[in-house]
Amino acid sequence: RELVTAHHKALVADPDGGAAALCVRGDASGVAGLYGLFLRVPKTVDALRAAVAAHATSTGRALLEAAVEEGPVAFVKGVLEMRERYGEIVEMGFGGEKKGRKAIQDAFEDFVNVDARAASYLVTYIDELLRGGLKGLSDVETEQRLDAALTIFRYIHDKDVFESYYKSSLARRLLSGRSVSDDAERSVVARLKAECGYQFTHRLEGMFNDMRISRETMECYKRECRARGGTRSGAGVEMAVDVLTTGYWPGQTPAPCVLPDEVQRATAKFSSFYLQKHTGRKLAWQTSAGTAEVRATFDGGRKHDLCVSTYQMCLLALFNGNETLTLQEIREGSGVPDGELERHLISLCTPKHRILRKASRGKFIAPDDSFTFNGAFSSRLKRVKVPLVSMKETVRPGEAKPGAPGMGDAAAAGAVPAPVEEDRRHLIEAAVVRVMKARRTLGHNDLVAEVTRQLSARFAPPPQFVKRRIESLIEREYLERSGDDRRVYSYVA
Repeated sequence: RELVTAHHKALVADPDGGAAALCVRGDASGVAGLYGLFLRVPKTVDALRAAVAAHATSTGRALLEAAVEEGPVAFVKGVLEMRERYGEIVEMGFGGEKKGRKAIQDAFEDFVNVDARAASYLVTYIDELLRGGLKGLSDVETEQRLDAALTIFRYIHDKDVFESYYKSSLARRLLSGRSVSDDAERSVVARLKAECGYQFTHRLEGMFNDMRISRETMECYKRECRARGGTRSGAGVEMAVDVLTTGYWPGQTPAPCVLPDEVQRATAKFSSFYLQKHTGRKLAWQTSAGTAEVRATFDGGRKHDLCVSTYQMCLLALFNGNETLTLQEIREGSGVPDGELERHLISLCTPKHRILRKASRGKFIAPDDSFTFNGAFSSRLKRVKVPLVSMKETVRPGEAKPGAPGMGDAAAAGAVPAPVEEDRRHLIEAAVVRVMKARRTLGHNDLVAEVTRQLSARFAPPPQFVKRRIESLIEREYLERSGDDRRVYSYVA
């Protein structure tokens, strides 16, 4: 016992047979040997647990930093491999003891919650699974992959950040029809609901419901069009519409672009049909989220069906009556927001998909640039998909990214997205008012503790953040400070 007490720290720190070396090798039996030895002096076991947990934390943080180069999927796969290795160390090395499990869980939660990056990486990993990563797998293998992803979700404290990213990725999959399986999509939502309750997933379930109702609405609309003697939604245009409930889907409020006349007639026709069926509702066309197939005729009568975004469709339509247009003429004629205009124009000028030719040289667009329809464009494919370049490819060196910071910017920086910050302000204020309405009078520390407890299922609010919301409520006369003690608040009825 004296030898163990005197030398346990040296044994734990030994570079060849210590805790870190054993963890690197995944040597659970070696950890079991040390654990059995240290059990003779129980207080020394804490040093072994702490060393194993510290190695898990440092390994996880290294994975998080490496993800900048290796990508989100590599990070999640690395964490899953770590979980398997350290799970074996806990079960075999520590005999499955509760303190060992708790130490490893705390270590994983430590590096997963460094910032918001882990939440966005996990969403990207699940997105890849649901876009095609599950293709060809059996039902049992699919369930195992999804269960493994959800184990990482349990480590995340800020569940609202994950929800925000997941809602955006789900919206992209549903609107583009890219999901490998509806059953797999619903299985993920069901798991999230089991973990966090109905409040967490009701918007996600609402998105599925919107898609189902949209399919039924389009079937009804097509039947009505056929009954009136036509098969198309408008003159020469076949249109599919998804009607989305504002509160369920990621918020988008861009100004609508100027649609081609044929498309405007088609949208007006659908709007008239829909609003007759649903009085009191309002339709706002989200042109930033749409796609289109445009048949283009090139030199020699060659025809290609171009798969483009709605914005690109509007840009290309301007060249029906014009061979060449300046950047200013395109801006005025299309109404595409400046932040997106360059991105969509550059995408139509890339070497592989040069539908338009720009007058200036180089990758970027000059303020006085002009664009010409490239009649010589050719492709082996009849149906050509024109991908969008990333927003960062439109930013010149030393120039700030146009527009407000979005989800992608926040994810890359590890910051909490601005919409989530806004939601948190409302949630904290609602919780404060709810608590004070029930208690009438309460001290500052007790109020902060109760608000934190109520919100812990969604996120962990910093005390300073709660304090600022309390002060805001005092300014708006929902609460007031006690005359005897400024750290005691009273509810103002």
